Amino acid sequence: MSHTPFSPFNDLLDREAALKVLRAAVDGADDGELFFERRRSEGLMFDDGRLKTASYDASEGFGLRAVRGEVAGYAHSTEISEAALRRASETARLAVGDGGGTWADAPEGTNRKLYTDQDPIAGAAFPVKVETLREMDAFARALDSLSLIHI
Repeated sequence: MSHTPFSPFNDLLDREAALKVLRAAVDGADDGELFFERRRSEGLMFDDGRLKTASYDASEGFGLRAVRGEVAGYAHSTEISEAALRRASETARLAVGDGGGTWADAPEGTNRKLYTDQDPIAGAAFPVKVETLREMDAFARALDSLSLIHI
């Protein structure tokens, strides 16, 4: 997975086609949403002064939810495509049944931006991360004679 900005409507999905599928999925629902996500994680483990484990995981996808009364239909996929969105729509639509709600404009955005666009995983090269952990491990071991230190 690349370190480029995550822009599903620029790269993977036509915005108007997605809106058409979303409207059909939530037609008659009380509420509904389509959200996209990208997740990346990296783990490094030092044991006895050596790098023992290094792992990296990356995924992206979407979720589609339709709510009517106390019933919610939800579907998700790790494939971002119009075909996957249509399949998810069929599943989420099961909660709506014959409907009853009306389409409303989205509420006014009130979210504050809490994070920068900087990517902490891409912020330092792998050798720099390993050396930083080596220094932290050595420092912690100098304080106490522990066999395993979690940082």
